[in-house]
Amino acid sequence: MKSFAVKCLAALLLSAQMVNACYAITLNAFIEQATQESLFQKQSAEVALTKNPSPQVQAFAKQAIADHQKLFPRLKQLGEKLRMDVPTELSIADKARQLRLESRDDSFDRIYIESQTESLQRQVMLFKKETMQSENPELKAFAQSELVDLEKQAEKAQVLREKLKPSAGALTAPTPAK
Repeated sequence: MKSFAVKCLAALLLSAQMVNACYAITLNAFIEQATQESLFQKQSAEVALTKNPSPQVQAFAKQAIADHQKLFPRLKQLGEKLRMDVPTELSIADKARQLRLESRDDSFDRIYIESQTESLQRQVMLFKKETMQSENPELKAFAQSELVDLEKQAEKAQVLREKLKPSAGALTAPTPAK
């Protein structure tokens, strides 16, 4: 019952967050949303490493942590320079997503990679939007400089997601009797 309640809470919070995930209205929102996605990717990768994932997922999780360690200080420095708040912990919705991951044992790899793929896709859309619409030259330049790496990460996640997709099995036509 507890697991069902956690899943319901996670779904509700996630759906509310997804509505606003790609629409940074203020300068502060871009920094906040980019940081939140990076924090989620790092912390869920840390969870992944405790779940004894497959070698491919383990390598992906290690890379996600390394990517966060590169991106987060730059986000923080830029946010502080522009006098913006930079989150240092997960949002409530991201905490719910992480709880969902922590509660999984079966199919963990697939659920983890799906969450990473979705997070990276949101982050790529956020950065693309910032490169096209930002009125702040520093934020625009920052988003442009990070976009290529984010797109590569998102592509790796998508490839891994396809490999981990559950197979429905091939349907074959019955062979005719002779």
